[in-house]
Amino acid sequence: MARVGDAWAEAGGESLWGRVRSVGMTRPAALVTLVIANALWAGTYVEGKIALSELNSVELNALRFTIASLALLPALAHGWRRIPRDRNSLLTLATLTLLGFVLNKAFEYFGLALSTASDVALLIATESLFTAVLSWTALRERVTPTGIAALVVGLMGVYLIVERGVLPIFGPGSGNARITGDLLVIFSLLLESGYTILGKRTLAQIPPLLFTAATITGSLIVWIPAGAVAVARSGWPHLTATGWQAALYMALIATVAGYWLWFRALSVVDASTAAPTLFIQPLLGAALGVWLLGDTITWATWAGGALIFASLLLVMRHERAGRPLAGPGEVGDAMAGLGESQP
Repeated sequence: MARVGDAWAEAGGESLWGRVRSVGMTRPAALVTLVIANALWAGTYVEGKIALSELNSVELNALRFTIASLALLPALAHGWRRIPRDRNSLLTLATLTLLGFVLNKAFEYFGLALSTASDVALLIATESLFTAVLSWTALRERVTPTGIAALVVGLMGVYLIVERGVLPIFGPGSGNARITGDLLVIFSLLLESGYTILGKRTLAQIPPLLFTAATITGSLIVWIPAGAVAVARSGWPHLTATGWQAALYMALIATVAGYWLWFRALSVVDASTAAPTLFIQPLLGAALGVWLLGDTITWATWAGGALIFASLLLVMRHERAGRPLAGPGEVGDAMAGLGESQP
């Protein structure tokens, strides 16, 4: 990601990114910043459940991204001239907006409404596995035995989290709503992996903060009309102070501050150094779900989470060995640069 920022500066587009980088940050401070960013993102699963108790998923996304767009407006206004205007680039940007901040968020938060914060937090870690699979197919990366092993181990972990046991249980009381929610979240992660893979090429043309501002603001083309329809059907939602706090946290703390801190740290350390901090998100997110919402964690949930983390460790170990599973040069930087698993 530092290479992206440097290329932008060389092209004469320093401005906002240059001002962000001008304030000195040491390497230890950058690592602390990465930890803080992921800790902020971890809180969105609990805050999302709180907000969804007063808003439906469409209303929540409409409110969240409207507030976030207003906060990111200065970055978009300052850099909009650097957004390519050719047809292919605009079509790609529209596709990324649809994948990353419309379809992905629609499925994720509808799923979260049906599932638990701890389930969703742990399942978020599977995005790396989907990204690896898409890199094999879309980018024609070489498939390796270690890659296949990581995928199988990770999918076993997903199964245990969703089913909460070795054998599936059907019928009343089997948690069908939660299972449906988990599956919707998994599908949303597949969509976000497509956003990551496709967005890699776009980051070579558009600076990260501007890219984030453009895609979030672009999503309002869908979310504002959808929110208006939701309000017309069920009336204005009555948000309590707690509901507003949750919505503002997701918009300003997780989306705006989280992305800014992530990009700021990536101007000092590389993506491979930042990647392990992503583990904080599912671990802390699940712990907050248990602590604040009383989520139930079974042995299968813990075992599933452990298998998912083991699969990610296989991926990271393989990258350090010099034979990257998902290609740090092609995909790894993009995953960290796009804030992979950002809720």
